[in-house]
Amino acid sequence: MAEDKKKEGDDKPEVKKKKRLPTIVMIAVGAILGGAGVVFAVPPKEIKVPTQQKPRDLVDVTHPDFIEHAFNPKSKAGRGIATMKFKFVYTVREDLEAEAFEKIKENWDLAKSNTLQILTNRSIEEFSSEQGLRSLEKDLIDDLDRTVFPAKKGEQIARVTRVLWDKRLYQ
Repeated sequence: MAEDKKKEGDDKPEVKKKKRLPTIVMIAVGAILGGAGVVFAVPPKEIKVPTQQKPRDLVDVTHPDFIEHAFNPKSKAGRGIATMKFKFVYTVREDLEAEAFEKIKENWDLAKSNTLQILTNRSIEEFSSEQGLRSLEKDLIDDLDRTVFPAKKGEQIARVTRVLWDKRLYQ
């Protein structure tokens, strides 16, 4: 009888359940279709690579004017006399060459004064030795570099690189 009641209670017609895809499959299909839509609907992103400017060429320029001094160097006994005449070479970018020349003209008198000061603080023995002469050249280059091309915003427009001797005479 219990079985009969079950059968009688189940008089409802049997409804077939629809087979549905699992939720995870539906999410995956949606993601695939959405991704494909983005690929075709959204234009590709343009990546702009900054073009590096062609580095300007550096040129070595020999300043045409001489710096010439006749002075009394330091000496232990007696008075000596020395005469020195030199030019200097500076390195500058091609596009800044005119500006560098203007800086030299602005600072020329100060450069001459500073080089005379450096020369008078040396002795004849220092001028005579190779090491003393190299030290003098280095000091002249450093001072001319600072004086003639002062740094503006931490950058110099040119750099003094060499001293070209024309005359060195000491007695």
